Amino acid sequence: MSGSAVIPVVVVTLLWLAVGAVAPCFVRGPNKSVIQTMLILTAVCGWLFWLCTYLTQLNPLIGPEVTPEIAINMVEQWGS
Repeated sequence: MSGSAVIPVVVVTLLWLAVGAVAPCFVRGPNKSVIQTMLILTAVCGWLFWLCTYLTQLNPLIGPEVTPEIAINMVEQWGS
């Protein structure tokens, strides 16, 4: 992972860390433990979903399929 690809991972990780670790400290009420559990699970699932999506787009396994006719047209339009 290159240096510029690490920045979004760190920023989003800090965001979800705030949701999962900081926000539950401020919960009050009769259902405190349920709400804290919901916040922590939301943070874990949201971060994991985002990370899988980001890493999949960072290094795709399948590229676009280009037929020979389209490739020739691209070379003619864009140059060598």
